[in-house]
Amino acid sequence: MHISTSTILAVLLAAAPIAAQTYTPCNPLTSGSCPPNPALGRAVTIDFTSGASDSFTPSGNPTYNSNGASFTVAQPGDSPQLASKWYIMFGHVEFQVKPAPGVGVVSSAVLQSDDLDEIDWEWLGGDNSQVQSNYFGKGQTTTYNRGAFHPDPNNQADFHTYTIDWTADQIAWQIDGRTVRTLKPDAAQGQYPQTPMMIKMGAWSGGDAANAPGTIAWAGGPTDYASGPHSMVVKSVAVTDYSTGTQYSYSGTSGSWQSIQSQGGKISSSGSKAVGPVEAGSSSSSTSESAPLPFSGTHRGAAVTTHANVYPWVASTLATSTTAPTTYPNLPSGYKVGANGKIYHSAAPKSMAARSTPTASFAQAADSQATAGAQVAKKATKQTSAAEPQRNPTQLYLLAISASPTAEFRIVGQRFVFTADPENIKAILATQFDDYGKGENFLRDFQDFLGHGIFATDGEEWAKSRQLLRPQFVKTRVRDLDIFEKHVQQLLFLLDGNGKEVDISQLFYRYTLDAATDFLLGRSVDSIGNVDSQFAQAFGEVQRIQNIKSRAGPLQHFVPSKEFFKGLKVMDSFIEPFIQDALRYSPDELDEKEARSVSEITWLHSVAKFTRDRKVIRDQIVNLLLAGRDTTAGTLSFLFKELSSHPRVYSKLRQEILEHVESHKAPTYEDLKDMPYLQHCISETLRLYPAVPFNMRLALKDTTLPRGGGVDRLAPIGVKKDTVIGYSPLYLHRNPAQYPPVSAFSPPVMDFAPERWETWTPRPWQYIPFNGGPRICIGQQFALTEIGYTTVRILQRFERLEKYWGAADDVLKSEIVLSPAHGVKVGFFSGNGK
Repeated sequence: MHISTSTILAVLLAAAPIAAQTYTPCNPLTSGSCPPNPALGRAVTIDFTSGASDSFTPSGNPTYNSNGASFTVAQPGDSPQLASKWYIMFGHVEFQVKPAPGVGVVSSAVLQSDDLDEIDWEWLGGDNSQVQSNYFGKGQTTTYNRGAFHPDPNNQADFHTYTIDWTADQIAWQIDGRTVRTLKPDAAQGQYPQTPMMIKMGAWSGGDAANAPGTIAWAGGPTDYASGPHSMVVKSVAVTDYSTGTQYSYSGTSGSWQSIQSQGGKISSSGSKAVGPVEAGSSSSSTSESAPLPFSGTHRGAAVTTHANVYPWVASTLATSTTAPTTYPNLPSGYKVGANGKIYHSAAPKSMAARSTPTASFAQAADSQATAGAQVAKKATKQTSAAEPQRNPTQLYLLAISASPTAEFRIVGQRFVFTADPENIKAILATQFDDYGKGENFLRDFQDFLGHGIFATDGEEWAKSRQLLRPQFVKTRVRDLDIFEKHVQQLLFLLDGNGKEVDISQLFYRYTLDAATDFLLGRSVDSIGNVDSQFAQAFGEVQRIQNIKSRAGPLQHFVPSKEFFKGLKVMDSFIEPFIQDALRYSPDELDEKEARSVSEITWLHSVAKFTRDRKVIRDQIVNLLLAGRDTTAGTLSFLFKELSSHPRVYSKLRQEILEHVESHKAPTYEDLKDMPYLQHCISETLRLYPAVPFNMRLALKDTTLPRGGGVDRLAPIGVKKDTVIGYSPLYLHRNPAQYPPVSAFSPPVMDFAPERWETWTPRPWQYIPFNGGPRICIGQQFALTEIGYTTVRILQRFERLEKYWGAADDVLKSEIVLSPAHGVKVGFFSGNGK
């Protein structure tokens, strides 16, 4: 397979400094400047059937009705929560809860302190027969033997009262007044919770693909979003603070309850509620190594960034540290922080160690690692001819990847790190999400085209875009398959059925643009029926020139841009009337319009209920058109390219389709999900051809990556602020080291083999076709539904597919989105194959 890649050197060199996000958890055991905790100091009962309470801070959009507060998980990243604005110091808490159903969905009711003491109730959506109790002391996760499961039959059918009674002498967990577990301090192995606690409750996706494998296993397996949405409901919470006062503060860093001081009151170590003995047969301890981790961080401020694979149950760096925090997070092994704040290696030469303060900085350590990385690249390029032109970073990476999944280069004095290591990608996208971003220069370079849309921004601006757009991709809209049906019929007409050669790839790009504009605007540009569509031509031309400008980097001002701005004008002229029409209605009028008929409401109408800013709406439309057209069209192109090369797979897939929906019936959303071989074919296509093969991030601060350093390339590496990090889903997915040995059940990595998905499940971060972490694609279900629906309708119609492309056409084009460089020329045969 030949891969034609466009140079990314100029794009990387254009990256510039960007301000890092400023939120830092305040752990009283490692910082002497944490503010005191506001105290409840009394007893309260909050009835959520009456609506929201001023006692709690919401996040992730919990809702309220006559049943109480609902916490709904509908898609990756959903994690609605309520957190109390006050703390208790020993106390009694009763939760009236009906947990959420759904495999992989976790409902939680938690007491947690700023120094990461924690007491939990947790329900797994795939198991309505039991509930888990758990506790953590100071966030320690060295063992997972603290959890216990308790019989709780049919708990998703109705409300039950789950109680935590907490004193200095004992913690008791109760279900409907029955004590099911107690814990004494001497049995807690030094991890007895004993510092001021806030109250938290919510639902989250423990089985999300972005999570650690242990968390997914504990949650019962991958989250079943298709059967959702899934809602946890809390009717009421009754809280008694056994201590009194207005504030609780820490004196010293022991973390003991005796070190807690009350302002205006008294710390009471005993309780006032009666607790009966544990009932026989009410619990079974868990020693599983796949137990969850404690709640992340203190989350006291509203500025906390939450994301699926970290929030809410993965411990922060401070949570697992047994030493004082360093200046830099995730410091690689073997490095220390000197008195002047600089980082040096503990094995520094004696001449350096003899100085009054270490002078080897984090930057120097990172520079030395870049030099080591360059040696790997040098070895990888040793076989090349001296007459060959100098390679760009991507080409160097492709050569070095066989030596190590992480490679480093220094070009024109700039350090670059490229990786296809799952642990590093996980860090970039999730566990160290705040350390890496797009950068201000990326925004500037793409501003004319993408504006301040979701794909071009970082930080708070990006978060606002995601918050605005995510509700518009709810399941009810994704399931509206009529949007695809009218356009797929036009596509089927052009495929003929008599074996006529067609470039199916070009047709897919026109088809997906029509479907995307119909979904977003309520009207298609009709590019598949009109090859002269001005909007389609302008959109394609703007993308083409934008790619050239991006590759030109600092020289982009020399790229002729007349057609670029002409195309932008055509695009904006087409979009503006739709925006104007949507803004004619007030948000209340749009609600009334939706109440009369959901079919009258477009995606644009839904967005107009939340923002009246024309520029914001325009930018988001263009961003989603780019994603909605190119990524889906590319995936469909590669799928039919492989189907044309594998007649057996085509025949087997068509047989499954005909068994489920016959030859003419339009498939429903449920039909698509009930066809496992169809899903395997799509997954296998995305494995070999991830839509975005290469991606970039900029280090926003001095930080690290988990692997890539040392002689064996498995040690952490230092990453200076402003270092450009490239990661490749394409080479991650194609790395043989990520797969079991070749066998009858494990085909070679480069083979298109949908059957591999019958026995093989990728580990977390081994398969990321839709990215991962907080920036995971919000439109993935829309894209998967469109790909599945389109494939079913085509195979219903045509009995056979023949390829008209040859080896010379087997070339990938990698710009922003992966696509077949020479199209996909095929012929379709209907009936008896004539």
